[in-house]
Amino acid sequence: MSVTIRFARNEDLEACLQLSGMCTSDYIWQLTQREHKDQIGISLSEIRLPRPMLVEYPRSPEAIIEIWKSMSVLLVADVQGTICGFLDLHAEPWHDIAAIKNLVVGEPYRRRGIGSKLLSAASQWTRAQRLGVVMAEAQSQNWPAIRFFRKRGFAFCGFNDRYYENQIAVFFTQRVT
Repeated sequence: MSVTIRFARNEDLEACLQLSGMCTSDYIWQLTQREHKDQIGISLSEIRLPRPMLVEYPRSPEAIIEIWKSMSVLLVADVQGTICGFLDLHAEPWHDIAAIKNLVVGEPYRRRGIGSKLLSAASQWTRAQRLGVVMAEAQSQNWPAIRFFRKRGFAFCGFNDRYYENQIAVFFTQRVT
């Protein structure tokens, strides 16, 4: 299967929105917070679920469109004229970061290296913009995304328990310089 990673064109946007970011997860990262006097202890534990869980994508198509209005770049994965994945980046030069807001690969195309190719193109774009870090986010319930970023050398850098509605967001970074 020959995959081309390229900058999105206007005619690609609807195809991107049709891709499902839903996944099945066997694990979650469970957040535990403890406070004692002048200390706050936080731990994230990998917890195996009793049965696989369907994880909805945290953003609606309308929310994705809003993100696209201020994004710096939208990359698509094209297989013989079919859009099978996308990744959007928002440059934050004041933080030396390019932030991935959405990375979606359509279900029939997963586990074929397309996400890795999109991520590699994002790193190349980040370097070309003279930014030093790519940051990615995932729901704490989206174990496939967490595993994907960690296998590709991204390091956990934080969380926000109010980032998504009723879900914890975990953040990962990777230096690109």
